[in-house]
Amino acid sequence: MHQRLTASATPEEKVLAEFLRVTEEHPADAVVTLLRCAPSCDRAAAIMWRTITSSGRTVVKVLPELLSVMEDWPLHGMSTSDGDETDVFALAATRVIWEILQMFRFAESLIEYSPRLLVALLCQVVISTEQMPEEVDTFWRGCREQHNLPTEPNRFAVLITKALLCHLECEEVVVSMERKRGWDTLLSTDTHHYAVGLLAREMRRVSSPLCSRITLHLLELLSREEPHLEVLAVAFLVEVLDELDMSDWGDSILQSLARHLRSGCPERRRLALRGLLVLSQDPVMVRRGTWLKPCWNPGAGERSRLGLAGLREL
Repeated sequence: MHQRLTASATPEEKVLAEFLRVTEEHPADAVVTLLRCAPSCDRAAAIMWRTITSSGRTVVKVLPELLSVMEDWPLHGMSTSDGDETDVFALAATRVIWEILQMFRFAESLIEYSPRLLVALLCQVVISTEQMPEEVDTFWRGCREQHNLPTEPNRFAVLITKALLCHLECEEVVVSMERKRGWDTLLSTDTHHYAVGLLAREMRRVSSPLCSRITLHLLELLSREEPHLEVLAVAFLVEVLDELDMSDWGDSILQSLARHLRSGCPERRRLALRGLLVLSQDPVMVRRGTWLKPCWNPGAGERSRLGLAGLREL
């Protein structure tokens, strides 16, 4: 179908109708196949993705498949049936999200997946800032030349994040982050955790329901111990800990903070200390009595001597 549309000067309606039927019946196969046929989202592929977006019933089935690619490929060793594990697919799926947002009209579907999508986009920013394999760099240069996109993938992910927030009627968050240079801060490995914290504060102020849904999604990820997401998750969560029910989430948060406290990275320890200070004031955690013990490592030198007095000084 992609080959026929590539060869045709005008879209063939019968081909697109058949493509929509196949995609609705087999969304996962259709997503992976089309990403492999045209990872850079050429003219024919763009027409096909827009056809999917035009159908509310189909796009609801496709969005979670694209999100799975963004989240899991290649981090969890996903591959196609022939063993292909190309690194570019997560970025290719992000490119498709941009295409979908250009004509998305189904607000309810977008709201349903928005917390997961926002987290996936933030992960794309962090990962593409910290590491850029040669294959991905080459792929992105081709995309940029074809479609006049931002020079770096992390800047592209930030652009999509802004567009998504605008779709969700959170323009005030976008503007406030811009005014406080939060988006620029997000693009640096040394400061992206500050930007994530700022984003949490702005979203909490502007859209508490959306912030709460993002928080719940991050808590679920923490319970799975996803290493590549943990710094991002903790940076967001320390800004909203005072609103969480610790009877449900206290243990998983504490375990994550304990890992950060034992880290060799000063910024991760600082985040952990901020979180522990909030927990030390929570009645549920205080009633448990021994809640702080998992955070102390007797063999960790100076860190093992930290106490609540030090937390309160922070």
